[in-house]
Amino acid sequence: MSLPSITDAAAEQDWPVLAMLRRYVPGRRALFGAAVVTTVLWRLSTLVAPYLLGQFVDGFLLGSGLSLPLVPSGWLPVDTGSQFRLLLGAFLFAGVVNVGTNALRRASWRWLRGSMLHDLRTDAFDAAGLLGVPVFESERTGEVMSVLNNDVNQLESFLDDGLQRAVRTGAFFVATLVAMLAIHWQLTLAVLAPAPVMALLVAGYQRAVEPRYDERREAVGALNTRIQQAVEGIETVKAFAAAEAESERVADESRAYWRADWAAGKLSALFFAARRGVSVATGFLVVAVGGSWLLFGPPGPFTRQLSAGTFVTFYFYSGMFVGESSRLADVADGYTDARASAKRVLGLLRYPTGNAKGGNALGDVSGAVAFEDVRFGYPEATDPALRSVSFAVEPGEFVGLIGPTGAGKSTVLRLLLRFYDPDSGTIAVDGADTTGVAASDLREQVGYVSQDPYLFDGSVAENIAYGVPDADRAAVVDAAKRANAHEFVTDLPEGYDTRIGERGTRLSGGQRQRLAIARAILPDPPILLLDEATSHVDNRTELLLQESLAEARAGRTTIAIAHRLSTVRDADRLLAFEDGEIVERGSHGELLDADGLYAELWRLHVGETVTPARAR
Repeated sequence: MSLPSITDAAAEQDWPVLAMLRRYVPGRRALFGAAVVTTVLWRLSTLVAPYLLGQFVDGFLLGSGLSLPLVPSGWLPVDTGSQFRLLLGAFLFAGVVNVGTNALRRASWRWLRGSMLHDLRTDAFDAAGLLGVPVFESERTGEVMSVLNNDVNQLESFLDDGLQRAVRTGAFFVATLVAMLAIHWQLTLAVLAPAPVMALLVAGYQRAVEPRYDERREAVGALNTRIQQAVEGIETVKAFAAAEAESERVADESRAYWRADWAAGKLSALFFAARRGVSVATGFLVVAVGGSWLLFGPPGPFTRQLSAGTFVTFYFYSGMFVGESSRLADVADGYTDARASAKRVLGLLRYPTGNAKGGNALGDVSGAVAFEDVRFGYPEATDPALRSVSFAVEPGEFVGLIGPTGAGKSTVLRLLLRFYDPDSGTIAVDGADTTGVAASDLREQVGYVSQDPYLFDGSVAENIAYGVPDADRAAVVDAAKRANAHEFVTDLPEGYDTRIGERGTRLSGGQRQRLAIARAILPDPPILLLDEATSHVDNRTELLLQESLAEARAGRTTIAIAHRLSTVRDADRLLAFEDGEIVERGSHGELLDADGLYAELWRLHVGETVTPARAR
């Protein structure tokens, strides 16, 4: 059964931008309110200057007298000098309000954006961490990275400018329209003929461009995946002289992104050209209709006269109105782009977390492990990985898993770690069914060393203490000694404080493996899982590791996978896997006497010529 992709989960989100705001604004209502109020006051204060200019024209140049809204005429001074000073004072006051509210609204929006983005980014990262291993194996890692980087960054742009612009433009659009209607509603109606055209353009553009933005998001995710794979596999690329071929693959994905981006860009270019045409037509109407109204009187059914000062004010307001109408289209465009990103981020945030959370607490365990009739197949695989596997491991017992590649050995460990859950059957730790236990709680009881362990770009000590961040230096050194890593660590330039590079690139394979073993045993887990833990070390280091692992195994359950059979020769029991089934059980000596699969693999291990036992 295939898993839904993050893109599929994103498609289920309705009103994604609104959903994002509902998620992150409620805890910041006061800050959001301050940002909105200061933005509205800032934009309203810009309406004062054009009005005062119109009053100057009518009151002083044409001599009709000064009048101010909401101020009774009896309260106004009668002499021209006092009226002019009052006009200047009002202009200065509006300017101070404009400057002050502009500073406050910038600070409010910046703090709001930073706070919301911090929570959004950390929530998205936490959600990615809760995704099960099956998701990362079916969903390209680059797709997840695209959500964490590109989509979150796009939402950062929206929170930084788009949301603020929506409030700013919406408030100013309404304010200028109300102001125009207030000073001359008849002229306003006459020059608003293009407004429905603009509304239809915005609605049509939004419907047409949204799927293009979705395609662009998917294309950049595919491009990121290809680039990430090429960079992470750079040694393989160079070793196979495949740089040119890999470059062409990246170029193919880049061209696909280019095409997707251009598909959205073409629509955007056409829309903004049409939008500009509507704006020019509106400006022409204002001058043509307003000028003729002023010169020849009210046209047609209109009756209200138009003064020169009112026309000046109206001209400025209409310019602001047309500008805000155009910016509404920018808001719609930014919203559409943000909507595509918000869908994908919400798809990640709401993606089923599988077994990562919930379940019963496991508590302290002794280390008993049991598989009972376990069957399992990987998603989209044609053949099962495990078929009716049953075995039990007692606390403190050392069990080795052997068999050819693809026999199901690693799957046993992955199921025990709850990277996956079995299709049927039961896996129990100390009698508790693991499917009823929180995966994180289960993993705290397990130390795990993989064949190719991942080390982080930090110090040696930080990597060893990765699972126990508050471990003191003495505990770190003790774990390193038990893993036979202390000697080489002390030879490093800064000892335990030496930075080892991403993936531990400054260390040899054997050194990385020993640090991984030290990291696994530092928490003192009751269960230790080793997946080819000595595969990258030389024979001398293998002997050292066998000694240290023997000490590490003391008092804890150990399940070890080995192709180097010498590393599990002393196991209490060996389980031989083939085609997802256990075909042999017993000690080293017992399985040699049985002369089956294990005996065949042992003879290959020691260099004897082998005739497969099953062919004899």
